[in-house]
Amino acid sequence: MKLHEISVKRPVAVLMCVLIILVLGSVSFSKISVDLMPNINLPIAIVSTSYSGVAPEEIETILTKPIENTIATVNNIKSIQSISSEGNSIIIAEFNSGTDMDFATLQMREKVDMIKGYLPNDINNPMVMKLDPNMMPILNISITNNHNEMTLKQFSDEYIKPRLERLEGVASLGVTGGRTKEIQVNVDPEKAAGYGISLNQIMSVLQTENLNLPGGAIEYADKKLLVRSTGEFKNIEQIKNIPLTLPNGIVLYLHDIADVAHTNKPVDSYSRTNGKSSISLSLQKQTNANTVSVTRAVKNELSIIEKEYPDLNIDIVFDQGNFIEKAISSVANNAVIGGLLAVLILFVFLKNMRTTFIIATAIPISIISTFVLMFFAGVSINIVSLGGLALGVGMLVDNAIVVLENIYRHHSEGYTKVEAALTGTKEVGRAILAST
Repeated sequence: MKLHEISVKRPVAVLMCVLIILVLGSVSFSKISVDLMPNINLPIAIVSTSYSGVAPEEIETILTKPIENTIATVNNIKSIQSISSEGNSIIIAEFNSGTDMDFATLQMREKVDMIKGYLPNDINNPMVMKLDPNMMPILNISITNNHNEMTLKQFSDEYIKPRLERLEGVASLGVTGGRTKEIQVNVDPEKAAGYGISLNQIMSVLQTENLNLPGGAIEYADKKLLVRSTGEFKNIEQIKNIPLTLPNGIVLYLHDIADVAHTNKPVDSYSRTNGKSSISLSLQKQTNANTVSVTRAVKNELSIIEKEYPDLNIDIVFDQGNFIEKAISSVANNAVIGGLLAVLILFVFLKNMRTTFIIATAIPISIISTFVLMFFAGVSINIVSLGGLALGVGMLVDNAIVVLENIYRHHSEGYTKVEAALTGTKEVGRAILAST
């Protein structure tokens, strides 16, 4: 039997199937990701490398060109662009359409790892990532209080950031503004030259002294004790008293040729809220995370933090989740209003309550069943998919009218209700399916 025959001859089975679809659709709707726009898989990947304090010309020579040359050997590369600026190298690789970007970025990481030994030791590890429109922050948070900027910055880095990053769906959290402590070692070049000590020697000593080293294990009776040597600096006096051995055997201390002092790290970014210095947090979500759910969870956690620390003032500067809710609500409301108006107009012109009821029932059943397919296909609820559903309502009403009018025509010609339903649907079913 064909579908229209089953619908007429097996009404109970069809009703059960419809109820199952409605239940599945309702469950699927609650689990579908909500976003502003659909996921777009762009065939573009980026390699970003930073090397503080180095001029663009040197960045081009020692970073950009070697990385660019090795990336050029990756399969399906279409074009490569690079940007070398002070302290930063950015390489943008465009791939042929249809390339598996997860595999392509994996290949790029392998190529970059192969040449790491030829790059300077003190660079930050090159970051390879595919270009994702969802990389944009979904939430910007401003934090202020009555304490100094340094304390607030440290609190944000060490407490608020880790606490929010533990939430489900949160990928990373960027912290800007405020001041950061650092210890500066200002070497007197004349004194160092007089003792025959170079800056490289001083840097090497600082690196080797500031280490915790494992010492292996010691078997004692029935116990196994792990041993380690603690050498990390605990205070500034330990740094000042680092011994420097000269070639002639004389021992100097770092404070003899350098000034060691606590100071503030140079500020490279400022954050202000309503004219007051603040700490700004930019939150990025994971690729497949529900934007609305993530922003709600973060805001709930922030309200808990505010209760725990009453002296903190936390403001939401930008909330993409709120914007998405409003945009989707607007599209959904327009779709509902459009459906209701369509049903009302049908009743006015057809003047038949039964016909109008049949069409009105078909609209929500069709939309809810679509959510099942969207869930299994990985399609999110966004303004594009909802706009498509709204257009589908119009097509659904048109098709329903054509089928019902044909059924009523056959019924008026003397066919029984069952015969009219079967014949009328069979005549126009294929044409409607093809046009849809």
